[in-house]
Amino acid sequence: MPPVSIRRPATVTVWLILSAACLIVSPLLLGLAWAIRAVTGSRRPLALARLIVAYCGYELATLVACGALWLAAGCGVLIGSRRFQLAHWRLLGWYVAGLATSARRALEIDVAPEIASDAATALEAERPAIVLSRHAGPGDTLFIIDELMSRFRRRPSVVFKEAITIDPSIDILAHRLPQATIDPADREGSEEQIGQAVARLGPRGALLLFPEGGNFTPERRRSALDRLRRKGRRRSADQAESMPNVMPPQPSGALAALRARGAADVVFIAHTGLGLAAYPTQLWRDMPIGRTLHVRMWLEPSDRVPDTPEEQVEWLYGWWKRIDAWIESRPSG
Repeated sequence: MPPVSIRRPATVTVWLILSAACLIVSPLLLGLAWAIRAVTGSRRPLALARLIVAYCGYELATLVACGALWLAAGCGVLIGSRRFQLAHWRLLGWYVAGLATSARRALEIDVAPEIASDAATALEAERPAIVLSRHAGPGDTLFIIDELMSRFRRRPSVVFKEAITIDPSIDILAHRLPQATIDPADREGSEEQIGQAVARLGPRGALLLFPEGGNFTPERRRSALDRLRRKGRRRSADQAESMPNVMPPQPSGALAALRARGAADVVFIAHTGLGLAAYPTQLWRDMPIGRTLHVRMWLEPSDRVPDTPEEQVEWLYGWWKRIDAWIESRPSG
């Protein structure tokens, strides 16, 4: 990605223009989508139009709010103060909740959480936590962050790829709040950022990390298995081969988080996914209208987390096998 000084002025300008233009023409866009639905009976055009309009609306409002907060903070001088940090957390919560609610309504999606009582108790407490989740698509991630923020009043520090900062709202909020924006090609730098994000977790903080490293697709799973075998990690490849519903976890990021976790508990999240996958064409072809996202959360108390990296890798694969079995047992839609 280009440096911030080059990237951000360009992305902010482009997104402001595009978002404003989309909202201006939104009556025409929605009217056209309604007409297509009336003629063809397909719900996809209207659902997509509603998603685009909602995204542009929240994007525009968030960018304006970020600008207003920067001015109110003395042109950024006080942006790191407690008052303005709290303001940015509230803005992030509003942004995430708004997008999640809009997506649920547009796609007629239900989210059905199954949360172990000890996991709920841990997430409702003040103590920081590390959350390790399955990854199956950007929409699923949005709903998980919304659950952490809306249900448990957590302040999630999310580990995500640098490429996502092409979205200027995410870019600015990640810069002003303790998030971990990583370049997967820089393993040491990524691990350092993850460790720093864990160390900065305050009360109600939660590091959200996706050990699979990318959205699940059968093709990506096969490639991941091939990479394990090429690297000589046959035991890991054999274990991953028996888990058809998940990608093999990449341990380095999780191990970096565990090294820095202190007394933080670990929460594991499994979910059935929505089929949003990784590509726009798949979003259109397999739009998850009327589906239910089943979510399961388990707690692993701090004192039950293994101490050595070798044991932690086995422990992580054991949990991923449990997640795979749970997904297998759930309805698909």
